[in-house]
Amino acid sequence: MITFEKNISQQLPYNRENYIAYFNDQNDDLDRNVIWYGVSLQQADIKDQKLYQVSEQIVVNSVNRLENAFKEIVSEFDQVLPWIINHDDKDLPWFNTENSRLPHLRDIFKQNNIPSSFIGCLVFDKEDLVNLAHELITYPYDLLSKLSYKTLDVSHTKLPFIIKLTGHLTLDIVSTDKALVTKIVNDDTFDSFLKILYRSRE
Repeated sequence: MITFEKNISQQLPYNRENYIAYFNDQNDDLDRNVIWYGVSLQQADIKDQKLYQVSEQIVVNSVNRLENAFKEIVSEFDQVLPWIINHDDKDLPWFNTENSRLPHLRDIFKQNNIPSSFIGCLVFDKEDLVNLAHELITYPYDLLSKLSYKTLDVSHTKLPFIIKLTGHLTLDIVSTDKALVTKIVNDDTFDSFLKILYRSRE
């Protein structure tokens, strides 16, 4: 089941304003008692590359690897609870143009009579999230050059845990729970990726 919610902050298990301030260095809004930890799963063959200069086959392979990793992480932490998907630090319309890209995601909007200009978050159960994993991963990449969309945040509804899907085809895991991030770092399932730790502010 997929639902659409306009009040994003109300759905999240963490303070969104503090989360945004933390990663944007907005010190005036920052709760210094809350520390976020993170690791970026990156791919050696496209790291530091301009993706429009990379062959289509390399991009396809990169997306497939990210999709497998994403599904592994969702399955690991699911707890049979919903997941929330929203734009990272700016609430924007989900689609500004009508075209054939991301057809399954667009169909969900149409099936629910939701305009493509909808601003808010989508709430997924695990099954629907996994089924749409490919298009969610490619969403920031497909729209990056046209709409300046950088990242989708996929948040668990109970754990303070976010999977960040970026237009540079990286998959970042951030959490206020250091042990949760460490578990990802130490999991050999993801050893094919470069694991780049976020800078600590402890």
